Amino acid sequence: MTTETRTRFYHRRAPGDLVFLATAIIAIIIIGHIIFVLLNANGGNDIVSTDADWAAWFATWFLNLFTPDSHDLNVVLNYGLAAVCYLLLGGILRRLINDL
Repeated sequence: MTTETRTRFYHRRAPGDLVFLATAIIAIIIIGHIIFVLLNANGGNDIVSTDADWAAWFATWFLNLFTPDSHDLNVVLNYGLAAVCYLLLGGILRRLINDL
């Protein structure tokens, strides 16, 4: 097996990409919660309640940042802002770490 072939099969990820992957997974958890709320998912379901717990923990700093009258709008604004911030932070950290 040549070096070129080995490189193709065993492509290494840069450390910054792993950091971005972690923040993207957190954003997916938060977005999942937003979708569950908008679709009125059963809060008694284990998947829905676990996702709600995790999303609330990840979005702690953003909860009740905006307080509109509508519960759905409240969730979209606060949790959506948290998801966007995680993705932006992950992108910035990926670039910084990969440039080292």
